[in-house]
Amino acid sequence: MAAATTSSDSCCTRCLSFLITIGLTALFLWLSLRVDEPRLYLDYIYVPSLNKTLNPNPNPQTHTNNTIFFTVKLANNNKDKGIQYDNVSLSFSHFTSLNATRALGNATVKSFYQGHQKNAFKKGYLNATGNLTTPVNGRVFYRVDFTTAVKYKILFWYTKRHRLWGGANVEIEASLGTKVNRKGIRLGGNSLAVIESGAPLIRRGYPALPCVAVFLILYAF
Repeated sequence: MAAATTSSDSCCTRCLSFLITIGLTALFLWLSLRVDEPRLYLDYIYVPSLNKTLNPNPNPQTHTNNTIFFTVKLANNNKDKGIQYDNVSLSFSHFTSLNATRALGNATVKSFYQGHQKNAFKKGYLNATGNLTTPVNGRVFYRVDFTTAVKYKILFWYTKRHRLWGGANVEIEASLGTKVNRKGIRLGGNSLAVIESGAPLIRRGYPALPCVAVFLILYAF
């Protein structure tokens, strides 16, 4: 009887050890494969045609410099995963009214690799088309959007490509040509376009679905 009990205990111990090992392995794999999307910011923008200190003529319609200079910041917050970016396509538009924009032009940040927990600052410019200075209710707003795709490097291999996109509204100093908000402006990850000056970003709902599912399961029990 005692031998049977010992054998049963030994079997239970082995099963428990096996389950713990499987659980820890699954947790390790999940942590290894889990990635944080890179964050893109408009770190700097300068519109010379809005800088009244460069041109004493108060009539913005006579400004002929249609160049827009910018710097985007790309932040990789992953502790142990690098990121390979495809070309980052940026589009700029100008609010002509509270609910309408006009395209100014596009720019491209060339593909590159970014190490883990690194920040990259990429400068660029574009020669915009049309008028860049028309205010709306006395304020100048631009819209900046991006699209790209990334692969994450985990140890010695890469994941499949993941598409990223987003954008933000940017208020520009009407007399200086730089953005009003001195901090970097997040080009919200996977956000839908917003066509209203100063409106909050609209985010996709799918990241919250796992949390909702867990809540419903716990509630059911």
